[in-house]
Amino acid sequence: MAQRVDLNKNVFNKADFLKTVDASFKQLVPPPVEEAPAFTVEDFFVEYENLFFEIPKEGETNSHRYLAQRSGEYANFDLVNQEIQALLDEIALLRQENVDLQQQVFDLQIELYTPSREVKTAKKVLNIRDKQNLGQ
Repeated sequence: MAQRVDLNKNVFNKADFLKTVDASFKQLVPPPVEEAPAFTVEDFFVEYENLFFEIPKEGETNSHRYLAQRSGEYANFDLVNQEIQALLDEIALLRQENVDLQQQVFDLQIELYTPSREVKTAKKVLNIRDKQNLGQ
């Protein structure tokens, strides 16, 4: 018993096929990941001001000390500190020289106004003044 089966084939032209069938495989491709908006330097400082008092003063990370240390490394803060220390040392030296000179002036005034040594002291004062004038 052989049966006869008729097959019918519908054929679309290519333009009609693309209008009818979606061949882009959108369902198989994952949706694109939405990127977060760029965080600018201005945004950072706005947030920094908002969080300023919430940030701990001390700590290995996430602290004011960490931010200061990290920024200092980047901005050569150690070099600036060395220059400041050299200037502070020079100021201390100049202060000590000033104190020493004031003591000399005081000692000379005491000697100058001591009645028994008036002549001897006057010669010493003139001698010191001569040395100072030569040093300039």
